[in-house]
Amino acid sequence: MKRILMIAIAALFISSGWTAGLGSASANNSQEKDSISSIRRRYATINKNLAKYRAVKKELSGFSTEGGELIAYFDGPAIVKIAATYYGETGRSFEEFYYRNEKLIFVFRKQDTYSEPMSGKVVKTRENRFYFSGDELFRWIDENAKQVASSEYPKTQTQYLDSSKRFTEGARSQQPTIEAPDPKP
Repeated sequence: MKRILMIAIAALFISSGWTAGLGSASANNSQEKDSISSIRRRYATINKNLAKYRAVKKELSGFSTEGGELIAYFDGPAIVKIAATYYGETGRSFEEFYYRNEKLIFVFRKQDTYSEPMSGKVVKTRENRFYFSGDELFRWIDENAKQVASSEYPKTQTQYLDSSKRFTEGARSQQPTIEAPDPKP
């Protein structure tokens, strides 16, 4: 009898633990979906109002082989969007950084590959989407519209937060050019 009681208690404990875990995962998934919906609304609002914002253009030096350009969009003193274009011999890349309350919330990256060097004829396009909350990358959608494993996030998160900082500081500076950081040894 004691054995049956112990098995029943263990089964109850395990099933309630699993249920709580599933409920927690479900709540996190719902919260993540809400965050993504909120980011998408912000993205749409910013792009809809782009003509109303003050645009500041800067040259980008050292970020790509053929140079680049950055346009920062200000709503009053706050940067709401940064659009960076990088030119190369075999293609070009575009990155759009979106902000809410001076915090990075989304990066859209598009890479175009040319048919041959310097041709300008695009033969392949890849797009990636990066969603941030509280300076943390929480969702990355790759060129195949698939979610990338979170084990891949740390390096990309650091890279985009560093770029965001460099670009926002450069957009606010009086200098006409934003320089790439020196390569690490």
